[in-house]
Amino acid sequence: MTQNGPGHDGAPLRFAGTGRQSVCLFGGTFDPPHVGHLMMAEVARETLGVGRVVFIPAGAPPHKLASDITPLEDRLDMVRASIALFPQFALSTVEAQRSGPSYTVDTLRVFAAVGGAGLFLLLGADMLEDLPNWREADEINRLATIVAAPRSGKPLGALAAAHERRYGRTPIALDMPELDIASSWIRERVSGGLRVDPLLPAGVSRIIEQRGLYRP
Repeated sequence: MTQNGPGHDGAPLRFAGTGRQSVCLFGGTFDPPHVGHLMMAEVARETLGVGRVVFIPAGAPPHKLASDITPLEDRLDMVRASIALFPQFALSTVEAQRSGPSYTVDTLRVFAAVGGAGLFLLLGADMLEDLPNWREADEINRLATIVAAPRSGKPLGALAAAHERRYGRTPIALDMPELDIASSWIRERVSGGLRVDPLLPAGVSRIIEQRGLYRP
């Protein structure tokens, strides 16, 4: 049986029934999405053998002020543009449609309720370090297997060991270089009139230019 995933935008995700697929969820502000995000998602897809990597832009990130982030529709359109050439990447608007803060545990509950064969949650090592401070971190670890990508200055091996001691589950560490491309740095360069197109999918660059995003 095939059914649409929560708030899914595009081709259906396959859940319950024979041949059902596991799904890797990749949340974030994506302000803007860049080549580092795409590489993380692709390495995760290859490593896990999942049917889909689902990008989930946060509607109202609990750790950021609404005035500090780009309007939601612009961020959704940039994610759509960035994944357009990757048929195994998908966009979910589940957090965009939710009123109030976007908590990861709520999103995992929504995906778990539709009967996925298995859920993975993709994080950077910096987010893995901060995970104990997230709402219902124990429940997050019950609902999904954590997948972590390396970050500069964040010892992934030590963080994974600490995570296992705390939660009794070992995160999957991605074998890839540290791609420390910060969306904030891209925004600063755009604001300063400097080139960023090597760091962005072409469709994202066009949206930023056409809509005048990140300009002073």
